[in-house]
Amino acid sequence: MAQNWSSYVNTKFYGLDGEYKDNTEEVKFKGGRVIRYLINSHPKKVHQVSLRCKDKGTEKKDGKTEFEWLLYWYENIAKSGTEPIYLTDIVTGIGTKRYYIKLKNWRGQRFKEVGLEIEEI
Repeated sequence: MAQNWSSYVNTKFYGLDGEYKDNTEEVKFKGGRVIRYLINSHPKKVHQVSLRCKDKGTEKKDGKTEFEWLLYWYENIAKSGTEPIYLTDIVTGIGTKRYYIKLKNWRGQRFKEVGLEIEEI
């Protein structure tokens, strides 16, 4: 079952880089001939985005900063990216889609710049 995004963390993603997930499979014959097949009829997209979260020296909600809530949500609700989540469509901004989230990296002190990989399901 898909989970919702944390209510304590914003969804103001920026710096979108996107690409299609590989959707082909090859069969190679001894004679050198190669045939490619589609794996799925609908290709999936993978997005690399950034997210700015408040951290050290900022207001806490229920005892945690926004960045601490993101880590808590990722580890305990999204189960380190193994649970699908509902988000507004990253490309169109209209409607809701299911995605897998992978928290890639973060940097900064007062504000964290968090790198995320968002994969369509």
